[in-house]
Amino acid sequence: MHRPSPYVRRQWLAREIRRLREEHGMTADALARAVRFPRQQLSALENGHLGPDIDLVSGICDYLTVGERRQQAIMDAATDGWAQGWWAPTIHQMGNRQAIYADLESGTRTITEYAISLIPGLLQTPAYAAARLRSEPARHGDRFDPATAVTARARRQSLVLAAGGPRYEVVIDESAIRRRAADPVVVAQQLRHVIAVCANHPTVVVQVLPSDTSITGHSAPRSAYSIYRYRDPQGSRAVAVDTLTRDIIHTDPDELDPYVSLHGRLKAAALPPDSSIRLLRAAAESLTPTEGAPV
Repeated sequence: MHRPSPYVRRQWLAREIRRLREEHGMTADALARAVRFPRQQLSALENGHLGPDIDLVSGICDYLTVGERRQQAIMDAATDGWAQGWWAPTIHQMGNRQAIYADLESGTRTITEYAISLIPGLLQTPAYAAARLRSEPARHGDRFDPATAVTARARRQSLVLAAGGPRYEVVIDESAIRRRAADPVVVAQQLRHVIAVCANHPTVVVQVLPSDTSITGHSAPRSAYSIYRYRDPQGSRAVAVDTLTRDIIHTDPDELDPYVSLHGRLKAAALPPDSSIRLLRAAAESLTPTEGAPV
């Protein structure tokens, strides 16, 4: 879990290489010619594509006479960007979208989420996850395997909940709790699972945002999102925004700050953790009363 996110490291490297080039007043064409690499390879590097060319990165640092500490940070990021995470061998079977979340979760210090209509993946039971996967076949490719996807989700959860894992905080909209996103028995078990995770893992904090609550500035969240803060020396951050067809990933600080600000307002408007647990318990009970409970 402490291995840096390859995706985030490539994005930091891309920004740093562009910043270096601009500091020296060079165009991409001029720099590519100077270090004797194809312009396309430099473009791939500056766009954060897979497998940054280590020789190209080293050549740029040497040509631009980058200082020792800065060069070390750049070369470390290039090496990290090459890493293959545990998700790589089954990326198509588990789903490209889930794989990017596994990548983003790697090396995190904290994960902060807002779930608008479903229980977030890091808290889903296998039965709930399987029901959701069956309900959205259009989100997956031809090689997608639901069983592999459910197993991968369980592994993501185990890494987040492991000793030394990140702090995980989530604001769950009440609609995600009330919605029958699976069979009522499955949903009830899912809600009780969230309660159990909170009880057994002090690093997990769940707050429910009531449907009728007032949010500062009358904010109206448009989609679910996840905010990641990393353990790397640069203190990198990322935001993943869930949309119907794809996930939008932001690593530019200017694009991150609005989500951090919004989340602060949602967290302030949400119920405190103890009240949230009581709401979750009551919602589960309304779906499938436990044996001996009053009806």
